[in-house]
Amino acid sequence: MFSVIYVILWKLTDVILNTLNIYNFAVKILLILFFYLIPLYMQLIAFNWFTIILGVLSLSYVLINLINIQLKNVSLTKKTVALSGIALGFSAMMDPRFYIWFIYIIIIFLLYTISTDGKSFRNIIKGLIGIFITSLPFLIYVYYIFIYPSLITVPISKAVSFAALRPDSLSYISRFSQNSDFVNLLTFISNWWPSVIPSSPSILFYPRNEWFYLPAYGFNDQILLPNDIISYIWLSSLFIFIVIVFISILDISRRKISSELLLALMFMTGIESGTNFPCNDFTYIFDVLPSKLPIIGGIMSTAFAIPFYAEWTNISLSLILAAIGFNYIISFFRKVKIRYVIGVVLILIMSLASWQYFNGTLYPSQRTGSFPGNSISLEGYYYPLNPPPQWVHVMNLLSTSNAGVAYVGEVGLSEEWTHYQFISYSPPLMPGYATISPPPTTNVNQAPLAYDIAGIKYLFIDNTSYIPLSNYFIYSYLNHSGLKVVYANADVYLLEQPNASVFREAKMGIYFNSSNETILFKAECLLYPLLNYTPAIITPVKTGNTVTMLLNPSIVNENNIEIFNESKNATILQGSYIIDHNGRISTFSLSGEENISIKPWTIIIPKDINLREFESIPINFSFNQFMAEFSVNNDPGYLVETSLPLPYGGIIVNNGKALGVNSFRQYVFTSDGKLTISIKLGFITDLLMTAVDIFFYALFIYFFIYKNIFKGLGTELFRNVVTRISRLKSYK
Repeated sequence: MFSVIYVILWKLTDVILNTLNIYNFAVKILLILFFYLIPLYMQLIAFNWFTIILGVLSLSYVLINLINIQLKNVSLTKKTVALSGIALGFSAMMDPRFYIWFIYIIIIFLLYTISTDGKSFRNIIKGLIGIFITSLPFLIYVYYIFIYPSLITVPISKAVSFAALRPDSLSYISRFSQNSDFVNLLTFISNWWPSVIPSSPSILFYPRNEWFYLPAYGFNDQILLPNDIISYIWLSSLFIFIVIVFISILDISRRKISSELLLALMFMTGIESGTNFPCNDFTYIFDVLPSKLPIIGGIMSTAFAIPFYAEWTNISLSLILAAIGFNYIISFFRKVKIRYVIGVVLILIMSLASWQYFNGTLYPSQRTGSFPGNSISLEGYYYPLNPPPQWVHVMNLLSTSNAGVAYVGEVGLSEEWTHYQFISYSPPLMPGYATISPPPTTNVNQAPLAYDIAGIKYLFIDNTSYIPLSNYFIYSYLNHSGLKVVYANADVYLLEQPNASVFREAKMGIYFNSSNETILFKAECLLYPLLNYTPAIITPVKTGNTVTMLLNPSIVNENNIEIFNESKNATILQGSYIIDHNGRISTFSLSGEENISIKPWTIIIPKDINLREFESIPINFSFNQFMAEFSVNNDPGYLVETSLPLPYGGIIVNNGKALGVNSFRQYVFTSDGKLTISIKLGFITDLLMTAVDIFFYALFIYFFIYKNIFKGLGTELFRNVVTRISRLKSYK
């Protein structure tokens, strides 16, 4: 990704400089360093938001082509319009908010053009129409991906207008505006929770154990600022980027371009500020009102919920403005030596501003909440980790399994072995958990039955955090949970429920007409020891191979299973029964009717029922990612149950039938053998996504690798060979 970004940036700077008629290699180098050293870029790479970086570069390409219309008062070529439309669509794919913000920027462009240069207005409108039309397929693709989860479960008319989260109030937006004051916005350090804490290099002169007590400012510690002269020099250096941007206005020959770009930048800065903007009406119109739009408002609402993200577009605008600014600064001095000195000074100031970039670890990193004082991690975001061998051993075991995994520990805080390193997830990878997560079952606790039902095979207890788990908690899991201890060494424990699986089958099932999960789970608990410690399959639909379970019946007979969650007097008819009262199991037979008083949490089962047929067993399955299809190797005529969180109403079943979901929100199927379950439109969606991926890979290979590297290099080599041969002939 770093290589791809560098290649794109290298070619993009060529386009920017050629459009602006700037032919100075020093400006090109300064412009590339400007992009790499801007503080927001550090935040993006620390967050692993490479998609945002690509979106920023794509948006810059579209903007510079529009500027080309104004500078030369010409229409864009069909090729440029097509590539600009693809770039705009690509930026929307990287994050749909770019599309919204681009419209904001274009409004400023058009208003400025009407007032200053009406001649190019027609060409700009013509170019914009072509760009928007070309980008439309990609926008539709993005929109389809957004509505796809709803589209597979409801008709398209409802899917396109679903009520998504609409943070449509100033009070909601104010939560994310806490660091978006204009000082932070102009220094490109306005993140709500920064991945790298902008800090003065003077922290290096303080003992490490004193870092926790250095002054930190802003929400979630926006900046770490020791009270010394170096800190204030460093703080001043953060303004170098915006100064270079605003210096562009001094270039008289390009003032028309720089002034409209600066106007757009200031407008977007106002949007970024959220509720820090002096006029609440402005914030409401541009940050709140768009989220109320029908259809698109709900889906794109996050564009307005977190306004400081609009700062991404300011990198796109600043990249073009910085080219003008650098060129003006360099050209201001006539002597070549002075130009070199000025260039080096600019690089040094930018490097001081982003000195953390050169450490290689981007430290100190996020506020963790687990440390004293300011709670900032002392090491960097990319600090080399040194996990203990017992931790690595457990992760290796989990990496070979596709079973569900539950993690117990201080997720998102710091492990002792990371040397104060903040990591977003602990452990960073939980094999199987991301794709096979447990359903929303509230009863997942220490009981093996709960793990069995939820399909959680492994419990990983990691007690290597700076906030340790209680000894009693760990002891109770190791000795009284009923789970098998697979591994236990130095505060790292792996427990197993061998019977758990995300797919299970049973010859018979239980039909229980109740949506009360607590009652259902209690019924499972009472049946658990009777079914050889496996859960029964409970279906919401009565079938030929299910037995009815009744709740609190007045009459008990041998045709049903009865469960009571309250004290009750009931009539038991003639027959033989198994009765289980909270784990106390007994059998009895009646030669005639009898009235008895039944205590809460009693289950009565006809003795002639073959309990072995209710026992559910794990079954093998495979998953085809491209087809979005599960293949289950089950017995014909059996009931099948899965703990996978499949979308309700959004699946297709072959060689069987979906009976619906039980109270645990788990799908239950009847099966004819070799059951296959696929996600609706899953294959089409995967095929579409693959095709789009291939398209952009091919585009990158053609334009950036073949046309500019191999073809250009080959042509140059050919010319060199011809030149050398001609010289040899001339020597003769």
